[in-house]
Amino acid sequence: MSKYPRIALANALVSTEPEHYEELRKLGVKDLIVCLSASHIDHYRAGEYHTTLGRNQGFRIHAYLQTDLSKPFHDARRFFTAYQKLAFTFGTKVMIMCCPGKYVKHPGKQLNELLGYLSYFLSKEDLDVAVYKKDVDDGRLSLKDIPDYFNLTVINPNRVNSGVDKSGTWIYSDSVGEEDQYIGYDFYGFYTKQGYQLTLDTEYIAQEGDTWVTIASRHGIWLPKLLTLNKAKYEDLVVPGQRIKLY
Repeated sequence: MSKYPRIALANALVSTEPEHYEELRKLGVKDLIVCLSASHIDHYRAGEYHTTLGRNQGFRIHAYLQTDLSKPFHDARRFFTAYQKLAFTFGTKVMIMCCPGKYVKHPGKQLNELLGYLSYFLSKEDLDVAVYKKDVDDGRLSLKDIPDYFNLTVINPNRVNSGVDKSGTWIYSDSVGEEDQYIGYDFYGFYTKQGYQLTLDTEYIAQEGDTWVTIASRHGIWLPKLLTLNKAKYEDLVVPGQRIKLY
């Protein structure tokens, strides 16, 4: 049973030892998303280390900004300064990892302000918004505040799936062995550029992280039809290894 393509995130907590990168490679990771800047930190040195090491190791390198959403303009300026210094080019995929601060009163409004600043020098098609499922559940961020044309990454480690049907990427683990490390599945190839051919098979074997929505989208099937074919309800869990009727 094939797996969805994987991505890995690199921040100050992630090991810079070459051996760790070898472990990522063994997991099939080819795409590394490096934190270039974080709120209230003027110079995020870990971004330089991981960008250089990842490039030397042959990974495709993308970028991310970690923000508490308190000062969108300053976050955008710090990020773009690092983006230019490290020679990232137009077309690089960029993640905005949202960690709303305790005293941010309107995080959705602040997020859209930040997205507006970033859109001045980045294509909207290359922007990804990452949210913690816990923040969504607690009402700190609303998915309604994220325009549909941005990719959505949901950080929901050690669960059966992302818990959000519209997610294009799911961070499914926060460790590799004993090392801190976010690993995710890239359902629709936003980072990995791995597309999926429509299949003529009558059945599909469910993978880890699948929901009825990901299966319907991947195979070009109307969701209600897929549910009817499988005598399933929208809220039913999809279990890895489950045989799903497609026609």
